[in-house]
Amino acid sequence: GGKAPDQNALGLDFRKQLPPFAITLTPAMTNVVTDRNGRSYNVMIVPDKGCSVNQGLSSTRGGKMATYMYTADGISKERLLSPRVYLGDQWLDTSWDNALAVYGGLVKKILDNDEPNDVVFSCFDHGGAGGGFENTWGTGKLM
Repeated sequence: GGKAPDQNALGLDFRKQLPPFAITLTPAMTNVVTDRNGRSYNVMIVPDKGCSVNQGLSSTRGGKMATYMYTADGISKERLLSPRVYLGDQWLDTSWDNALAVYGGLVKKILDNDEPNDVVFSCFDHGGAGGGFENTWGTGKLM
């Protein structure tokens, strides 16, 4: 994006000095990620001004969320790239189709034999992330 408001995703005019606290921007809020086709994207995660938890300020954890996004040479380089299943006494990589089949089969078995209240998820959200983005984003999407 560019410096003019219509040229950047933030809609801010960087051609002139912004007022104090107009926006919080730090290097930890940015990252460059590469897709499977090798195309790079600049990513910036900024605080939500409408968030009731932090009133749009940057939290210690949330303020560096961009650094957690997968990059082959960043701090997330050892992140799991595929789902895993615990089989016997070890964790094994598996396909998304298999992982979702195991998950769906387990939930179906519980629902067929018991009640919906017997399906339990152990996860948490520190507030404002809407579905546990910080720690259990994938789980939040499957609930």
